[in-house]
Amino acid sequence: MSAHVEIPRPYESAPGRCTADLVFPALSKRRAQQHHDIAWALADVHGLEMSTPYKVNPRWSVYEERWGNGERHGSLDMRRLRVGGPARALARYLVALERVLDEVEALATRAVRVFGAWKRSIAAEPFLEYEDATTMRTRAREFRADVLHALARGMGARRRPVEERDSSRPLWEQYGAVAEEVWAAAGGVDLERADDSAVTAHMARMVPAVVAEAERLAVLEAARVEAERLEAERVELFRLADAACAREADEADAERYARDGQAALFPVSDARPALVVPPPMPVKPRRAPRKRVPVAARFPDGTTHVAISREQVEHFNPGMAAAMWPEVSADRRRYAPAA
Repeated sequence: MSAHVEIPRPYESAPGRCTADLVFPALSKRRAQQHHDIAWALADVHGLEMSTPYKVNPRWSVYEERWGNGERHGSLDMRRLRVGGPARALARYLVALERVLDEVEALATRAVRVFGAWKRSIAAEPFLEYEDATTMRTRAREFRADVLHALARGMGARRRPVEERDSSRPLWEQYGAVAEEVWAAAGGVDLERADDSAVTAHMARMVPAVVAEAERLAVLEAARVEAERLEAERVELFRLADAACAREADEADAERYARDGQAALFPVSDARPALVVPPPMPVKPRRAPRKRVPVAARFPDGTTHVAISREQVEHFNPGMAAAMWPEVSADRRRYAPAA
């Protein structure tokens, strides 16, 4: 099992033809797209049909696209690839894909080691004058991505000419030449070799269309039976609660009628309105309880009185400010006693 691709169980899409929906779980979107390109080129080598699924943008709307943030309706999902063809050919492809991805990633790692050796050599000193440790780490990361892209681009080529390095240019600009060097040093990657036992195991995992439809119907039937069981339990709980309430009401009425001497006038009757069970309500997520701050923490000095200025009162409640501080006429202000 490769860590660079997830292979769900293939299914029969037509008589004698199977389809597999591959997923590339790399954290970097660009690296996942490079794995997608490698799998695409390998499918062409094995004579299979491949297509990239369409991914709908959940944030799309007419307003967002025309007058908002320019959100598009969707795009091709480069993290997935749908490959189809004859069952035997598809099984050989899936077995070879895991090995080819691992070997190409190993070649990219070898290219990074070549970059590190060049960085420590005398030939690299003129190009590292204005580079520091941070920029060199970025250079190495981008160099590995470029080498992996070059390897994926030349995957289907039968003859790979080896380019010569140019000593007047830094090595991070010559990722294509380094990719060809590591490819030639490793003797290339066999794109068609597949273990027969692994191919047989993949063919055993392939599900015919009838079996897949039966499994889907079985899952739907199990979900329906579970929903009916939960609904029956809910109705039974409502019935028990209604019977308990009715019994308590009858006992209270009988005791009151007996005490008032009117038991014969108002007999306890069993006729009650039919039980109506309300439909299930959706469960709303509960908010987290607010943390109450104790008074001692809010007023550490021991007092519980806070002086509020007039500006604060006018900001939150203008009417209260007018009631607390009424306007004083000029004559009254003139004869007001001095403070």
